[in-house]
Amino acid sequence: MDISYWGLFFSMLLLLFPLAIFHQLKLQLTRQLFTAFGRMIAQLALIGLWLQFLFQKDNAWLTLLWVLIMLSNAVITLRGRIKFQRRILAPIFFMALGVASLIVLPWLLFVVIRPRPFLAATIVIPIYGMVLGNTMNSCALAMERFEGKLSDNWKAYFTRITLGASHWEAALPAFQQAMHISLLPRLLSIASMGVVSLPGMMSGQILGGASAVVAIKYQMMIMAAIFTSVTIADYLAIRLYLKRRFDQYYLPKGEPRKKP
Repeated sequence: MDISYWGLFFSMLLLLFPLAIFHQLKLQLTRQLFTAFGRMIAQLALIGLWLQFLFQKDNAWLTLLWVLIMLSNAVITLRGRIKFQRRILAPIFFMALGVASLIVLPWLLFVVIRPRPFLAATIVIPIYGMVLGNTMNSCALAMERFEGKLSDNWKAYFTRITLGASHWEAALPAFQQAMHISLLPRLLSIASMGVVSLPGMMSGQILGGASAVVAIKYQMMIMAAIFTSVTIADYLAIRLYLKRRFDQYYLPKGEPRKKP
């Protein structure tokens, strides 16, 4: 079922409620609201036209080019979001997201869905967008938590090194905590699907006319793909960062070299 432009306009009138709340509480968010929604409308309109062109052409090379652009944009977004060690982050994120993508996306296409044509833009781009978006957000959270755990407790790290621990053993507690913090909320969200929440992909397919059974199968598939991609990317990003974060003496780069 399509939405008319008038219907879309009336949906935007719902924003009058948050605007009224902003006004009553004197929250300085009105400008940000208009800016955010203005950017969203412009960006979605442009990407809608581009995707319509891609879907009509359904060219494998154009699809692969757009996948690469999506990956590159995710890396740029991540590097802009992270506020520490930016000099070394771009290749780390590109490698982590790229490897996760090369494992998950071909598996879905070769083994699970097997679309015809193989690189059908209408299949590849929406699925990769969901996987990449979730992976990017989780990767940022994992990296922030890992750096935070290290920076908040350098004494424990140096104590382990002094007592004979390897570089890996000294950083492992922070690694474990970062992975736990980034993955646990996602597992809780997965566990609540179907009863507490109705996932976006499933809802979209049902609204698009697909049967509930087909929508459920696609949702199960995409959640397995997302969680696998998230776990691989988080793990690789932290492992690569761990190698670049320290020098050959296992001392953190850019930190005062103090003895514990």
